[in-house]
Amino acid sequence: MTFVAIYAAVMLLATSCEFNINITPDVSLSESTATSDAGYKTVDVTASGKWFLTLYFLDSDYRWATLTSTEGRGSKDGIILNYEENTSSGPRSLRVILTASGQDIAVTFTQGGSTSEGGPSANPGWIELPALAENEDCRFYWHDMTQQNGNTCRNYSFLWDRENLVAHWVAYPLNTALIGTGSRTDRWGYDPKVPREEQPELYKGYRGGYDRGHQLPSADRLSANPSTFYFTNMTPQIGHGFNQTVWANFEGKVREWSRSADTLYVVTGCVLEGSLGKAQDNLGKAVTVPGGYFKALLWYNHASTQSFGQWSAAGFWFDHKSGASCQTMSIDGLEEITGIDFFVNLASRVGSTQADMIEAAEPGTFWD
Repeated sequence: MTFVAIYAAVMLLATSCEFNINITPDVSLSESTATSDAGYKTVDVTASGKWFLTLYFLDSDYRWATLTSTEGRGSKDGIILNYEENTSSGPRSLRVILTASGQDIAVTFTQGGSTSEGGPSANPGWIELPALAENEDCRFYWHDMTQQNGNTCRNYSFLWDRENLVAHWVAYPLNTALIGTGSRTDRWGYDPKVPREEQPELYKGYRGGYDRGHQLPSADRLSANPSTFYFTNMTPQIGHGFNQTVWANFEGKVREWSRSADTLYVVTGCVLEGSLGKAQDNLGKAVTVPGGYFKALLWYNHASTQSFGQWSAAGFWFDHKSGASCQTMSIDGLEEITGIDFFVNLASRVGSTQADMIEAAEPGTFWD
């Protein structure tokens, strides 16, 4: 072989190698949007060397989609992105991030929300929801919120008693992203979802010496704070020795637990049995004073190694009195006291056997 031929062969090989090394990494989706139904899309990776795929969830820490492959070498087509049904009223999004050749390349996938309206008689399948015991006097409502990243997600839901003028329970997901940033607004006002004549007016608080006790705490929704000051989110609570101390301290503890979770699902509520009587709103309407308060908590972390895998649950009961102590129990135990069936949608996520075990388990040291 002549020198010229050898030189040409070497240059051709070098050019070929350089082309393979410098191939531009890329990632693409078969479709970038989908309806609220569960389904899948395909992901194609273009790369010359080692690569990794990760999912970044924009709306919450809950991982509602998975990939069939998360690493490889060289280009690969047909990786499956599986996603769950979106039972929220608003859309949700994630980013598929390709890391290759020292670069991060992302493509966004958005799944549409449920077509249900956020008004009475809607029945979404959110994990935090108890059984919906609607009747002539009790109606179910929910509120959405816009996060600081511009995405819309569910805020909280509640079962409103228009006869007693309190919510039997308020249910909501809780994590750092949903808490957001901001400050307390004290923007007291009517709930726009509920007819005004079916709400108390509480601009000046309750007559009778009771505090306006939040069910969804103000500090749990800093980025959507005005919604926590709707009159439907209030119940008449003893101030000194309860709302301002025992209850407030426990609310802070719940936020601490949420910081170690992908999502902490919370149901806060009151029981009217053993009522302390009636308070009055600013117009003289009677509002029933609850006899007790509770919180049902379901903790989720996809990386957890606790007894029941990624889930842990506990119930907490407070007699409505100054200096009340917190009674900790299983979810089943709290259901016996309140008559409420909590976390009815958990079985759809983990199966009925596992859900029953989670709800029956006595709280461990995690909840101390």
